[in-house]
Amino acid sequence: MFESNLALIDRVIAAVCRRARLFGADAEDFASSARIALIENDYSILRKYSGRSSLAAYLAVVLQHLLSDQRSHELGRWHPSREAERLGKAGVLLETLLHRDRRSFDEALPVVQAFDATVTRECAAEMAARFPPRRTRPRAVELAEDVPIAAPDAADGRIVDADRRRLGAEASRVVRDFVAALPDEDAMILRFRFESGMTIADISRMLRLPQRPLYRRLESLFARIRAALGAAGVDAQDLTALIGEVHEMDFGLADGKIDPARQSLFNERRAAEEGR
Repeated sequence: MFESNLALIDRVIAAVCRRARLFGADAEDFASSARIALIENDYSILRKYSGRSSLAAYLAVVLQHLLSDQRSHELGRWHPSREAERLGKAGVLLETLLHRDRRSFDEALPVVQAFDATVTRECAAEMAARFPPRRTRPRAVELAEDVPIAAPDAADGRIVDADRRRLGAEASRVVRDFVAALPDEDAMILRFRFESGMTIADISRMLRLPQRPLYRRLESLFARIRAALGAAGVDAQDLTALIGEVHEMDFGLADGKIDPARQSLFNERRAAEEGR
C-alpha cells in the first residue's frame, strides 16, 4: 500500500508543508521524517486506515498532527500571547509565524495579508512591536562536513596548555633574573647541581667547599628563589606541577655569565676531579 501510493503520499506531504509555510531544507526534513513515520512499526499508520474517507484526506490529517507534534517537540507547545489575542486573528497568525515558526517579517507579511487584506505593512509592524519577547529553544542544525568543530576536551586542553606555557615562561624569566644577579660562586653551585646533575658531595669536592654548610647554602638559595617567584605572582605548587611538562621552561643555568677567570678555574677543578 505504501509503495503503490508513494506519489500520493509525496503530494500530501508537499501540501502540508505549503500550508505550514515550510520550504527548502525544513520541508525536506519533514518529508523524510513523515515517510519514516509511515513505515515505522510495520506500517501501523497505514494499517489503521479504515477506508471511511479518501486516503489523501486521512494522510492529510495524520501528517498535520505529525507536524504539530514535531514542532511541539522542537519548539515547545505554542500558545499565543494575550496581546496577540487582543489584536485578533491576524495578530495571532502574525505572532505564530514570527515567534513559533521563526519566519522573517517579510515572509510572514504575505501570509497575514492573504488571511486579512486590510492589514498593511505599517499595521503589521505595529502589531509585531507589541508582541512580548519569547524564549526559544535551541534548534539542531546541520553543518557542512568541512566545518571544523573543536571537541570540548581538545579546546580545554589547549587552554590548559596555553596557561602552562605562560606560567612556565614567567617562572623561567624570574629564575633567570635571579641567577644573573647572584655572585658567581652561588650561580655555579646551582648550575653544577641542576644543569650538570652533580651531587652535593661532588660540588663540595669540585669547589673545595665544606659539604655541610653547602646544604644550608642551597636551602637558602631555594628559599630566595621561592620568594622571588611568589613576588612575581608564580605559585610554587603550580610550578611544581609543571616541572617536566612544560618543555619551554629555561632557567638559564646552562648559559649564565660567569667571570672568565673563575669559570676557567672551575673547569680545571672539574677536569681534575673527573680524571681521578
